[in-house]
Amino acid sequence: MKKYLFYSSDITVNVYEKAKLTADEKKRLAAQGMRKLPFEASAEDEAEAVEKMLNHFRENTEALKEFAKDYAIASALAGLVFLA
Repeated sequence: MKKYLFYSSDITVNVYEKAKLTADEKKRLAAQGMRKLPFEASAEDEAEAVEKMLNHFRENTEALKEFAKDYAIASALAGLVFLA
């Protein structure tokens, strides 16, 4: 399997094969305002790598939503206890 890296700017996300990405290309991407995403995928092809990246960020987004709900409930209860 190949390893893939992801670079983004605003709404664009590009995928690159790690073994083929040179230091000069990384500098060019940085000059274009592209930032490396903190995710690396092992996959057979780019399409599979993109799917893995999307699934990873969907799972993280859902986990953050659940955390926010739990935190909001706990904060509301703590506020009620202190007000009482």
